[in-house]
Amino acid sequence: KQHLDVLVLDGGHDYRRVRLQGLRVWHVPADAAAAKALDAAFAELAGDAAPRETRLVVSGRSLRVPHAAAGVARFSFAALCEQPLGPGDYLALATHFHALVLDDVPVLGAERAAPARRFITLIDALYDHRVKLVASAAAAPDALYAEGEDAAMFARTASRLIEMQTPEWLALPHLT
Repeated sequence: KQHLDVLVLDGGHDYRRVRLQGLRVWHVPADAAAAKALDAAFAELAGDAAPRETRLVVSGRSLRVPHAAAGVARFSFAALCEQPLGPGDYLALATHFHALVLDDVPVLGAERAAPARRFITLIDALYDHRVKLVASAAAAPDALYAEGEDAAMFARTASRLIEMQTPEWLALPHLT
């Protein structure tokens, strides 16, 4: 400070959050129009940075992130919830990325109990770290798992998904 001019560059704006203003984050149904909206959301959130494949090391294993750019990751539901992934994988994603774009969340039920439990765990990790979620789905959050063994547990997840769409929640900072 004695030998240099100190310039404060903090403009007081987190431009990642500004990009979320007015952005629709839950798209039903998961059709071609939703895929196009998710493409646009990814580009907006990543600031037009080119997506590339990356890998995270989780407990000595490599977790493939098929599309990542500027703190935003994109996956299909099948890649995240129909594979043998667990809480550590979802926590790694939640701490490394401030936003997640998720394609094709299906209606779940007793016949898809394992993917439904993984989805619950994923949403818990994203919620706890305030990761912004933009998704396409076959139904609204409260209709994704209406009946089955884990339907009561899924009610909390649906509530979180609804809260994660509010302007107040979208304005919260990401917790790493």
